[in-house]
Amino acid sequence: MGPGQPFLLRPDGAPDVDVLAFFASASYKLLSEQTQLSYAKDLRLFLSFLESQGRPWREATPSDLLDFEYWRRRDPDNEHRVSGAKFSRELAACKKFFAWQHKHGVTASDPAADEVASAGGAGSRSLRPRDARPVRVKWITPGAYRQWRDVGLAGRLPDGSADRSWRGRNDGRNLAFADLLWSSGLRLREAGTLLVQELPAVDNPGQFLRARVGAGVAKGRGRDFWLSASARRQLEAYVLSTRAEAVSRARREGRYEDMPGRQVVVGQDRSGLRVRDGDGQVRTTTLDQLDWRDRARLFVQEEAGLAPATLFLGDSGLPMRYESWEAVFSTANRRCSQLGVPVSCYPHMLRHSFALRMLVTLLHAFDRRMGLTPEERRDYRMLFGDPWILVQTLLGHTNPQTTRDIYLEPVSGLQVDLFLNAGDSTGSEQEFTDFVQRHLAATGLVNDGGGGRG
Repeated sequence: MGPGQPFLLRPDGAPDVDVLAFFASASYKLLSEQTQLSYAKDLRLFLSFLESQGRPWREATPSDLLDFEYWRRRDPDNEHRVSGAKFSRELAACKKFFAWQHKHGVTASDPAADEVASAGGAGSRSLRPRDARPVRVKWITPGAYRQWRDVGLAGRLPDGSADRSWRGRNDGRNLAFADLLWSSGLRLREAGTLLVQELPAVDNPGQFLRARVGAGVAKGRGRDFWLSASARRQLEAYVLSTRAEAVSRARREGRYEDMPGRQVVVGQDRSGLRVRDGDGQVRTTTLDQLDWRDRARLFVQEEAGLAPATLFLGDSGLPMRYESWEAVFSTANRRCSQLGVPVSCYPHMLRHSFALRMLVTLLHAFDRRMGLTPEERRDYRMLFGDPWILVQTLLGHTNPQTTRDIYLEPVSGLQVDLFLNAGDSTGSEQEFTDFVQRHLAATGLVNDGGGGRG
């Protein structure tokens, strides 16, 4: 078992070699790191359910899966019933597990086949729920985001004035991170593991600057992304202030000298990075090959001493684990709630909102603002791509249907409303913005802050 790889033990603490063999298999390791963790948790739940029923998992039958589905989704005695979408993911984990075990002769049959016998012998039915729809994600409008950001992260009061009781120590870092997600649509792991050297130059021209996500932390493959120039300037301010102070403090306290597994960059060329380990051995790697653990151990040599290559650091001067940003957002949500601000936010919501803003902007550019004839619009789309495809590129999705089905539900009827209700193309940009705001608010999926500042 490799470092960080999930594994399960029996209730008595003993290992089950066949379960561990699945976690060590190529079938499992080819899954993304996050999917591996999710599947391990789902399997733990199902295997524990079987254990509670006195059923060895090697003897599991389709009826056991039907019982599990009933308990998870419809049992009135279960206070934690789940949606069809959640159960579908649990079923996918069971299917992969039992298909692998059956292929390797551990089980006589595969109880997680698509079609299973119904109770009482009344034919067969699919275990996959018919209502297994993607999770209804939430979005946030620009005004609501600014309100959440100012109150929750910057420590202001709901009226915009300074809160004299606020004692935030990492305001600059937290604001820079949130604005990075808001302006780029990066995933939490992608943004939370960025290296300083991966940021574009501050003086690059343009309102949006191009950078790259390394394949080792991206979901699926590396890709380009864009962040706003204002977000880049804020990141630079953080690097020169709060981050520099944390690094200086860590140097004085000797935190970097004996850090286990430390890798120091000693050079870079077209072939990649040359890094030296604690034994003095030098090897060559690339930014695409660095996963989040490698990045947390990577250091650079500055005039004043060693410094982490990772952009976002904790008070200790050591790299933050990207998962810890969830707690930062939760703390901001609690502050907003305590002050009566009806806005909450979490990291992936900013990715959803980025996708929504980009699509609305592109739809408007294609269908209204550019004043193109149908023929010109068709030619333009053939040259530059459909708005959905452009948003897919910005998000790094491999399948445009993911972009359509999961992230952008609020705009399902926007193009029709634009045609019927938005007036002619001579309307002002503010009129267009107000119209879209009304449309999105009517869906009930978009948080506009209850008409708060913005």
